[in-house]
Amino acid sequence: MQITIDLVNANKKEVIQNLARFYVYEMSRFCGFLPGWETPSDGLYACFDLSRYWNEPHRFPYLIQVDDELAGFALIHKIGSVPTIDWTIGEFFVIAKYQNKGVGKFVAHTIFDQFKGMWEVCQIPENKPAIIFWEKVIKEYSSDNYTKNSIIVQEPSPHPMIALQFMS
Repeated sequence: MQITIDLVNANKKEVIQNLARFYVYEMSRFCGFLPGWETPSDGLYACFDLSRYWNEPHRFPYLIQVDDELAGFALIHKIGSVPTIDWTIGEFFVIAKYQNKGVGKFVAHTIFDQFKGMWEVCQIPENKPAIIFWEKVIKEYSSDNYTKNSIIVQEPSPHPMIALQFMS
């Protein structure tokens, strides 16, 4: 299995935006009963507009491929919950057929190696599979040298998150 992680320009924005529909749908399994996560009345899940990853500095959109097949995305930026954070995973998604096959771990470790500094990776508390995935990946990457906190993220509106912080 050959995994590639490509930084993409705006001509791939629609591809990531399309994949984000599946990302939101998958997250609805765990977050669907939270306010604002209702099933769309037209039945078509949508993600918020991700244009800022191509319009603002210090944002990096990546497409993930496995054996030349689209497999997901990773969106990296520099806005953390506190000023000491250098890098944050804004959104991260691996399509179902490549989950639990080491793709997400490989991508995360590769990106952590590429962007050195203090990292913060947040999960919605109800998204238990994401919490388990990220704790396992970060524990291994950081040799168990990370912190875990409950925080309130302000955007798009104040909401609780689980934050894992570590150095790469």
